[in-house]
Amino acid sequence: MKQPKVSIIVPVYNVEKYLDRCMQSLLGQTLKELEIILVDDGSPDNSPALCDNYESASDNLHWPIIKVIHKINEGLGFARNSGLEIATGEYIAFLDSDDFVDVNMYEQLYLKAKAKDIDVVYCNCNIYKDKKHIYPRKDVEEEVVFRGREVVDDFLLDMIAPLPEYHHDVRYMISVWHAIYRHSIFMEHRVQFVSEREFVSEDIIFDIDFLSHVRSVCYLPDCLHYYVVNPYSLSHTYDDAKYHKMVNLSRIIKERLAKIYSEEKYYLHYLRSVFFLLRNTVMRMVLAGETDQKIKRILEEKLYQELLSNYPYQRMDLKHRIVFFLLKYKCILLLKMLFKSVKS
Repeated sequence: MKQPKVSIIVPVYNVEKYLDRCMQSLLGQTLKELEIILVDDGSPDNSPALCDNYESASDNLHWPIIKVIHKINEGLGFARNSGLEIATGEYIAFLDSDDFVDVNMYEQLYLKAKAKDIDVVYCNCNIYKDKKHIYPRKDVEEEVVFRGREVVDDFLLDMIAPLPEYHHDVRYMISVWHAIYRHSIFMEHRVQFVSEREFVSEDIIFDIDFLSHVRSVCYLPDCLHYYVVNPYSLSHTYDDAKYHKMVNLSRIIKERLAKIYSEEKYYLHYLRSVFFLLRNTVMRMVLAGETDQKIKRILEEKLYQELLSNYPYQRMDLKHRIVFFLLKYKCILLLKMLFKSVKS
């Protein structure tokens, strides 16, 4: 059998309600030469049996190839690593099992990668709440190619966080599930995922490790991935344990960037990511009803004092300058009024 064109690694945990929707979107792909790797991460529901059923049903099919891994529960990042160990495709893709994709997503990404000799191809995505509420998210409005190490470096830094003048905190979505990656780069540089249990977001660290080795990236304007929003999300709650993992993430981001770039090149991007963390942390604390004293203690931490002392916030747009000023001078009452008005 020929080498698969794309290996799609799908971690599976407690998703029996959503797995079939995800799998039907993969089984119907217009690109047929696919390898689908279902990684059962010790799921306690009926998902492991469903995975085995998909594998058994694929025995009579030429394409796609379906493989199943059953392993102890270690989290999303390590589940993806297990899939990487057996993947054989020319390109690698990652898909969360509660999401799904357009039927021609992988054909579009693969054909673009081959036509222009691209190491990583991204597409835009849709934010999916339900069938009646689907919202396209467009990081690019037209096809963009980043070629050469210097240009890819700039793309990576903008993905972590943009420069002060940019009007949003995020310029390019940091997620691995809307892209395909050249497999040979994984093999040559042994790129793997860290555990999200330690750093909250394994995707950011992966992007730094992987993109630091590539020479070409393409971003397509088509919204081909459907990111399913969890209606029970805890995005507006504050949790001490999760907060400390986010601080760990900022630390490891700085360490990784310092190995690749000069401080002059990466520092403002890094500080913008810290601003994003601080603003969202204080907002969650306000909405969770945390005390003024606890919020002030957060603002006095070394990580944020570095940000509040060194960042050229005067270069930001007005709305960001206001928030930065209130954080810098610990205007807790005004911060509470601001964040509660935004939530309402």
